[in-house]
Amino acid sequence: MIAMKRLGFLVILLAVIGTGCDSIFGSKNDSTNQEIFDEGKIDPRLENVDGYAPVLPFWGDFDAPNDVHIGFDTFVYVTDNEGVHLLDRADLSPRRTIQLQGANAVTQDRLLNIYVSARIDTTIDKNGTPTTFNLPAVFKIKNMNGAGDIQFVDTLIFPFDDASLSTSAAQNARLNKSSSNNYENVEITGLTILADNSVYVSRRGPQNSTNQIAAPDNTVLEFARIEENGIPTNKMTNVRQITTLNPTNPSLRSAVRLSSIASFVTPPQRDRLTDDRSFLIAQASQSQNIDFRVLWINAVETTDGLIFEQNSSLLAQDTSQANGFLYEPGKFQMPTDIAFSGDDDAFIFVVDSETDSLYQFQSNGQEGVNPPVGADADSKKIVVSFGGEGAGPKQFMNPSGVAYYRTIVYVADTGNNRIARFKLTTDFE
Repeated sequence: MIAMKRLGFLVILLAVIGTGCDSIFGSKNDSTNQEIFDEGKIDPRLENVDGYAPVLPFWGDFDAPNDVHIGFDTFVYVTDNEGVHLLDRADLSPRRTIQLQGANAVTQDRLLNIYVSARIDTTIDKNGTPTTFNLPAVFKIKNMNGAGDIQFVDTLIFPFDDASLSTSAAQNARLNKSSSNNYENVEITGLTILADNSVYVSRRGPQNSTNQIAAPDNTVLEFARIEENGIPTNKMTNVRQITTLNPTNPSLRSAVRLSSIASFVTPPQRDRLTDDRSFLIAQASQSQNIDFRVLWINAVETTDGLIFEQNSSLLAQDTSQANGFLYEPGKFQMPTDIAFSGDDDAFIFVVDSETDSLYQFQSNGQEGVNPPVGADADSKKIVVSFGGEGAGPKQFMNPSGVAYYRTIVYVADTGNNRIARFKLTTDFE
């Protein structure tokens, strides 16, 4: 705590002395120092509070941002009503924007292609009459980070890119504007990458029969790169629909109106990342009581191939170690996004738009962070989750996206039209 107070004094001292210190400390505009300055702007009213402190200023000039993602290239990607934006982590460089209708999720693969969930107008000949349908799509985009000319290298349009709807008859059955099962009512809600550059896609919609060949709308699909002569191309194909997730009945292995998905493969870029194909999902249905709205689904290799199982171990909750848990019944009301930290801390972050809160858990499902060194042996995890409706520095209005990179948590604070940033106060000691 003493070290933290000294840091606060240093920040205030630099602010008072101003530009006259450039010759001693270096200029704030120096790219080497910029991130240090930006990530040191901690609200002095909150810097001594155990938990997360705001990193100011928050980023504005968005139109209802709904997702935020830190790529393997360390750039920040944000989706909002305008499309997808690229920023650097100090928000210094001019933003690069690609306009996309209904953009709502973004991720990046290890080859630095980005994937954006959005909508696309598609004209289809229906019995000799051209009819336009507004359909969910995933755009695969190369070079948005400035490595070259921007290229749309693939566009996955649903229902055409769902392998379980492979025939024209099956697709046409879902393209009927007079039907409640019209595919215009289907949404892609989340994207996440795997170590081999395959992509998981979370989806929700009205058609959830489990006795048909076609996969239910409430499910997770996996897309992999198409190979030609043994060489992977930029084009993607649907290789799996995870139909073991129950689309209608809540359980420890269900997918009731999915709102997000996160794998355990996250930046920074490494030579080798986990081959584990397990994932986290969030269920946002408001028409059903769902005890466990955020689920950890285990991918298990068997002699019969890959299967997906519930993670029952998270039900074992040691109340002598923590007061809150990821699998605590009724913990969430409307979880909208999930992120995994990917560093040694292995934190799990969840934002909930109904409680206007950010939650943090450890990989064993316990809420909070470890007590400080020297604490009593019976000390529990320190809860650092926070929020509440409002526009204050630790409040949110309908948060819809969360990301993490090198001790900084980024939240797409939709109702406040901003990207908020936070850092654990213990990271400054």
